[in-house]
Amino acid sequence: TLSMPTKIKYFLDPINVMKTYKSCVLHPSKSKLESFRLTTVYHHITGTPLQGAHDSVIDVQAQSTVVTSSQFIKFIDKSQSIRSIEDIFSRCDKLEMTKKMEPLRLVHLPWKEVSRENNITWEPLGIDSFEGAEAGG
Repeated sequence: TLSMPTKIKYFLDPINVMKTYKSCVLHPSKSKLESFRLTTVYHHITGTPLQGAHDSVIDVQAQSTVVTSSQFIKFIDKSQSIRSIEDIFSRCDKLEMTKKMEPLRLVHLPWKEVSRENNITWEPLGIDSFEGAEAGG
């Protein structure tokens, strides 16, 4: 099952802060931001485009730049900035995520989990192979 690490209890939600607090200079009424996309907010704060967006390390660095900027930092501990993971993933969301994570069909028997201790290799029988003109038999 997909789940958040147990030690992570809270999430910082900068978009919620920018939308909620009208005194925040990043609020749409003051900043005239076209959107709350990370690339847009980053460019607004730094004056430079975000290079390499959607690379996880670059996105984390950009998000850190946003939340530690002088335009945002004084809102970092406001009630609308901190959200519990439980609030983000409602019960319905969790159930839906669990359903999506279920296998679509049963796995073959005998099933063996691959682990460091049980490092097995497996290849399908020729009848179950799906390569070339004679695929599957």
